[in-house]
Amino acid sequence: MTKIIIFLKYLKIFFSGNMKINKKTENQLVRQSNKLLEAPLFKSTVQIKLFCKIIISISESPDEDVYWFSIKQLLDEINSNEKNYKALKEIAESMKKTEDINILLDDGEVLATLFPNIFIKKAGLIGFQVNNLLKPFIIELSNGNYTQFYFKNIARLKSSYSIRIYELLKQYEKIKSRKISLNELRYFLMIESDKYHQYGHFKSKVILVAQKEIEEKTDIYFEFEEIKQGKKVEKINFLIFKNNKNYENLPISEDIKKLDADKKSDLEGLAIFKTLVDEYKISKKIALKIVETVSEEKIIRNIEYTKQEYKSGNVSKNLTGYLVDAIKNDYANTVSLFEIDNKKKEDQVIKERKLEERREELRSKFSLEFGRSEKEKFLNSLSDAEKEELKNQILEEVQLDSMSVSLLKKKGLSSPIAGMWIIKKIPQFELRRDQYIKQKLTEAGF
Repeated sequence: MTKIIIFLKYLKIFFSGNMKINKKTENQLVRQSNKLLEAPLFKSTVQIKLFCKIIISISESPDEDVYWFSIKQLLDEINSNEKNYKALKEIAESMKKTEDINILLDDGEVLATLFPNIFIKKAGLIGFQVNNLLKPFIIELSNGNYTQFYFKNIARLKSSYSIRIYELLKQYEKIKSRKISLNELRYFLMIESDKYHQYGHFKSKVILVAQKEIEEKTDIYFEFEEIKQGKKVEKINFLIFKNNKNYENLPISEDIKKLDADKKSDLEGLAIFKTLVDEYKISKKIALKIVETVSEEKIIRNIEYTKQEYKSGNVSKNLTGYLVDAIKNDYANTVSLFEIDNKKKEDQVIKERKLEERREELRSKFSLEFGRSEKEKFLNSLSDAEKEELKNQILEEVQLDSMSVSLLKKKGLSSPIAGMWIIKKIPQFELRRDQYIKQKLTEAGF
């Protein structure tokens, strides 16, 4: 009976004209808890963008039961190539079929279906009934345990992997780096186990594509370090930077201003900030810029380097200025980078030498192989009389060399000395031999 009442309630909503249509605003912030952000819910670009639009609507009108959108406007805003009613209906149906989400909490889990009902009106409207269990992950946010960004940043991203990586990096933007194992990253991006199995494919199709798109179209950009266990890449360390060229084009809402103020307060509360200001007498303004733009690992590395240089008498009285320059130019890493570069060059020289040795070894092998085959073909084409005549011609040429005469009489035309004279009789031998060697070397990967 309860289910019938609920069904009739939503039928009434569907047929009523009193629906609040969510409109596009200039300052659209996507704000969600980190638990929700890390839950892999949707795979396609359109699904992820659509979910972000629903999050925005929930934030603006938390008490609504169903969130309505103009289909045309919605498709325009999410920058979808699909521009018709039927296409969005199929996308909505795929979201409706999404399995129960599983959000891990400190004291358990939440299992919930996101959208119990999705309504589509022929007037060009679509409505999403949102499970109330989802709303606390969007509207009851505190203690900074959430991530927010302008929808504008993801609207033009074409790859779903780019959007998800952007979200994951925005979560750690204050920290300026995020270390993720490949298995975790594949989980976050919902990549099947049999897809991009080779790291090289994963890197080119996922990471590098996201890196290019995010830098071109969003307010951040990233570099990354590959962390290996032996020869195998196990983790990726993303280094996150503010993208000034795109950041300046974003509207600044009161929420973002407050966020920037909170961010400054958070940075000033860091132990490394206090170390720079209190111990090394760096001004608060410069120290704030350092901790905002430089990783803590790099700062600590250069503090230790500066201390060693000071003890060695290599630093003038202006220790503060030297430390700032050291952090800025990463003095501590200069020597190691030089050594790494030299080691790479040495390894490359050794590698090239070994390749050349192998190439020459194969060249010799293929030359002998070709010569043996051609001599055999040539001799098989001669009659016994022609072979005897050839042998006598060679004997006449080498008559002054007793050893060659002896070998030729003993082994006949199969002797090495005869081979050199036979080659001269074979048409275009050297040209065809070189072509053969080139082809075989290519087949061998050279």
